[in-house]
Amino acid sequence: MPTPPTPATGPGRLGTGARVVYLPVNRPFEAAFRSVAAEVTALPEAARAGVTLLVVDDCGPAVSRANREVCNAVVREAGPRVRVLAADGWRRLVNDLLAAADLKDQHRSIAGTALVKPSGSYGAGPNKAALIAALEDAVSLHRRDSDQITATDPGTGASPLRIEAELFDRARAGSGPAPYCVGSSLTGRPTRDRRDLEHGSAAYVERIDALSRLPADPPRPQLPDRPERAALHGGQHAERDYTGTVEMGIAALREVHEWIPEMPAVGILGSDYFQKGLLYQLDLPVYHHARTARHVYEPWRARQSSDAHLEWYARAELRYTVLRRHWNAFNRLLTADPAQVLRDGHFDQAAYAELFVEALHKGTEGVQNIPGEFVAVYREAAAGASGDVRRRLAVRVAALEEEAETAVGYVADAIHEFTGLTRLWPRLVAAARQLGRTNGLAVYTS
Repeated sequence: MPTPPTPATGPGRLGTGARVVYLPVNRPFEAAFRSVAAEVTALPEAARAGVTLLVVDDCGPAVSRANREVCNAVVREAGPRVRVLAADGWRRLVNDLLAAADLKDQHRSIAGTALVKPSGSYGAGPNKAALIAALEDAVSLHRRDSDQITATDPGTGASPLRIEAELFDRARAGSGPAPYCVGSSLTGRPTRDRRDLEHGSAAYVERIDALSRLPADPPRPQLPDRPERAALHGGQHAERDYTGTVEMGIAALREVHEWIPEMPAVGILGSDYFQKGLLYQLDLPVYHHARTARHVYEPWRARQSSDAHLEWYARAELRYTVLRRHWNAFNRLLTADPAQVLRDGHFDQAAYAELFVEALHKGTEGVQNIPGEFVAVYREAAAGASGDVRRRLAVRVAALEEEAETAVGYVADAIHEFTGLTRLWPRLVAAARQLGRTNGLAVYTS
C-alpha cells in the first residue's frame, strides 16, 4: 500500500475548521435543503460557525428564483450561512482562476472548457464545490444531493454531517481512524433507474452490467471478519467500507478532492465517482454509517412521463457502460502498482492521467462491441414487453440505436478531457486558495 499523506494535527473532538456543505441543484429542492440546513444548525455553536452551506445552482430562472426564496426563508428561520453560486458567478470565478493559475493558452482552453459545462454534467457540481472549498481553505467538503432527504436526531443532534465532521477531525488530530471519505447509503427510489428493463427479467440488467467487466477479472479480495469501526457522538458508529456502499449524494471528502477532479463530461452516469473510487484502489479508508438519506423522484420521473428524459438517460447509461470498461482497465493497472500515483505522501496527477490514457489505448478494441450488445439487450426487452413498458423501451431503443454510432468516441473524448483537467488540477486548487486570500467567496456568490 502506498504511503498516505500525514494527517495534520488538530482537535480530537468536533473542531472549528471551515467546512463547505454543498448541494448541486438542478430541480426544486425545498425538502432536501431544509434537511441539510437542519444538519448544520444542530451542530455545536462553535462548529456551526465554520460551515458554509453552498448551493451550486444549475437551474432555469423560475426554479432558481423559487429555490432562492427557500434559502432566504431558511436563513431567516435558522440562520445558517448560505451562499448561492449561480452560472454568472461561476464564470467569473473560472476567469479569475485561469488568470491566477497563469496557464499557457492551450492549458487555459482545456481548463476553461472542462470547468464551464452546460447542464447534465454530474461532475460539474463537485468540481465547482471542490474549488470553492479550496477558496474557503475548508478542512472538508460535504455533499448532499437535491433529491435526497436526510434526518437529524432532535435529542442528540446526530446527523450525517456530525458523523462526517467528527471522523475527519479525529483524522486531522491523529487520534482515530483516518478516512478520506465518510458517507452513507440511500432508502427510497434506486439511484439507477432500470424499472422497465427489469420488468421482464432481472437477467437483462445482469447482461448490461457484464459488458463492463474485463476478461479474467481477478477474484475479489477477502474481506476482514471485523471491519475497522469507530464509536461516535450520540451512540452512532461507522465502519470501514470495502465494497463501494457509500453513495456520493450523501458523502464527504477530505484531501482527495484536491488530488483529482471529477469527470466533467455531460451525459455520462457515474462520472462523479472518480474521487471515491480512487480511494478504494489506493487502499485508503472510506467509512460508512447508518444515517441514510431518503432518495425521491420528481413526479414526472416517478411516472416516467418524459420521453426526452427516457432518451437522455438511456444514452447516459450506454456511455457509462463504455466508460466503466475503460475505468476497470485503469483500476487494474493502478492496483498492480499504486505507488505509481501515490508515493511518500505525494499524489502524482500526471502519472494518474498518463495511466488512464494508457488504459484507454489498450482497451479500445475491447469496447467496440459494447454499444451493439447494449442495444441488443434493450431490443430483446422491448420485444418481450407490452403496453406502456414496451412503448417506453421502444423510445429508449430508438435513442440507443442513434447513440451506438458515437458512444465509444464520446467516452474517449471525455477521458481525454478528464485527464487534461487532472493534470492542471493542482494549479487550479492553488489558484483558488490564492483567490480566497484576496477576493473571498462573496465576490462570486450571493
